Amino acid sequence: MYLPRTFLESTGLKRGLPAVFVHTPKCGGSFIAEGLGRRRERRCFTRKHPLLKGHLMWMEYRDLFPKTGRDISDYMTFSVVRNPWDWHVSIYHYVRQLTGRYREIYADEHAALNRMTFSEYTAMVDDPERNKIGWMDQATRNVADWVIDESGEIKVDFILRQEQMDRDFERFIDTYALRLKIPTKRVNASKHKDYRSYYSDKDAEIVARRHTRDVALFGYTFDG
Repeated sequence: MYLPRTFLESTGLKRGLPAVFVHTPKCGGSFIAEGLGRRRERRCFTRKHPLLKGHLMWMEYRDLFPKTGRDISDYMTFSVVRNPWDWHVSIYHYVRQLTGRYREIYADEHAALNRMTFSEYTAMVDDPERNKIGWMDQATRNVADWVIDESGEIKVDFILRQEQMDRDFERFIDTYALRLKIPTKRVNASKHKDYRSYYSDKDAEIVARRHTRDVALFGYTFDG
């Protein structure tokens, strides 16, 4: 997509800053789409090209772009990260609460998680033999996996945090001198209590053990 920095760029009469949103599942995607402008976000070539659809990681974009005649280095890349303990509660409730066509598309995931308690979900995430339910294998990754390369180095140019989206989106706008507005409301948020209330000590330890990269790179802890 092209992000506007001038009036002409905001009207579409001139191309703006070439950019790619590396969208980690359940990490601020709807907020970002509102901030970028729904029409602009939907028209992004990564949403339309059959090779690039879905929640691809930076490394996947890097490897697939040449097949589309592009180079990832020609684009500013940005992404959102999230506290992994909060992330898992959000995934769990989002899938259980699916409605409409998404419930039909992810029928197996929806049915499976509605049969599970949250502790059973974390046990599934922790067991490679049990986490083969559709796209739920993404829940066995680290949030950081979407923004790093093979060496573990962060490759995305700009990272926002789910926990401070308003502040970070403002910083994003200022950093690249963009003609964008901060969304005034949150959309597509899964409904649940404070994430900490869902965890037993054992569940919290599972997430801590599986998300060492998130802890090391972003400093996340169970409490924030």
